[in-house]
Amino acid sequence: MDRLPRDLVSTAARRWLRYALPLTALSAIAFAPLIVLALRTEVPVDRAGINLTIARGWGLAALGWLCQLVLVGGATPIARAAPAELSQLRAFTAGLAQMSRAVVPCLVAGVAIAIGCLALVVPGLMLFALLAVTGASAERGLPAPLVDSIGFARRQLPAIAVTAGAMFALDVAIAIAAQVGFANPSIPSVQALAQVPYFTRAITAALIVASPLPAAALAVLRAAGDGRSETST
Repeated sequence: MDRLPRDLVSTAARRWLRYALPLTALSAIAFAPLIVLALRTEVPVDRAGINLTIARGWGLAALGWLCQLVLVGGATPIARAAPAELSQLRAFTAGLAQMSRAVVPCLVAGVAIAIGCLALVVPGLMLFALLAVTGASAERGLPAPLVDSIGFARRQLPAIAVTAGAMFALDVAIAIAAQVGFANPSIPSVQALAQVPYFTRAITAALIVASPLPAAALAVLRAAGDGRSETST
């Protein structure tokens, strides 16, 4: 097992703070499909409609991890370069290029994870950890990025499992908080019903804002495994 960077969290946090603007912009692009779906949520007219909206919101939260896998790719150039070498604009353009290359491998990884979850939840979660850095791979052509991610994750399994688990827990916590705040009316009044669509929009907005940090942590971890992360900066 490779040695882990002791300051992984602090390094990821520093990169996130230094490049908060391009990372948030990349996050919004990665979550664009969820934005479209959230904005199309209509106001329910009864309790059945509320339940349908709640199901839709949890579905968006479930899709969020797929967008986060792509976002890990967007954070990878930031994790690999020394801060002095990368401007804000260059961080965005390089991240966007890596994200575009990561889309197809991450979609394939998402299908594998979904199949694992449908079979049994535990294999799905294990696959999520093993494939968490698929978007950060420099390998081209399928299935090379997935194989690369699995190989790296097996060497760094404790750190990968903790970081990917924290990302998954973040998604669940966001969905729960949004449901309590917007989609849990005891009496479905007109005013309460009007707030229900904000459930899906709150989930999407919170994921966009919160996801860059764990994505940066996974990218820093992957870069450190290659010896290309400036953990002292």
